Amino acid sequence: MAKIKDNLLVRGASGNVGKQFVYRKRGEDTFITRMPSIDENAKPTEKQELVRERFFAAAGYATGAIADPNIKAQYQKRAKAKSGVTAYNVAFRDFLKAPVVKQIDTTKYNGTPGSTIVINATDDFRVIEVAVSIKTAAGVLVEEGNAILNPINRNEWTYAATQNNAALAGSIILATAKDLPGNKGTLEATV
Repeated sequence: MAKIKDNLLVRGASGNVGKQFVYRKRGEDTFITRMPSIDENAKPTEKQELVRERFFAAAGYATGAIADPNIKAQYQKRAKAKSGVTAYNVAFRDFLKAPVVKQIDTTKYNGTPGSTIVINATDDFRVIEVAVSIKTAAGVLVEEGNAILNPINRNEWTYAATQNNAALAGSIILATAKDLPGNKGTLEATV
């Protein structure tokens, strides 16, 4: 793929030339690429079908997201107009990428009400919720609830325990982060 810089004849052009080259526009830039070859009789593999379904769902989400002026404004803040990235592109990518829970810090959790668990969760756009569940080593649910976002460090969430956990050793902490499209990412830690 070649980027066209100072050629006034083809700058801004799009389409194909002689079924050999294709001019593509991305933002203010024009690129020339080889014409893709497509076998129209080829059957897609199962994996290709799954990818197509996922892209179709992402396109549906992005279309719906930018139809809402409030959500579109949020995505537009992240879009880079000069590079050709739009609010639609940001919403599309957000649908395809789930949030990641990177760390669960249990150093301040001692099994008593008020002790805290700090979760570090990130997303390519924004994490909207982090749910925490605490189970004993035997798998009995002690408590569950939502963590609170740190107003300064927007990747850090704090959960304050509300129940007494007498069987602290070996307890399992499960943190689940959720983003705007509803994708979830989880991480488990043992106390």
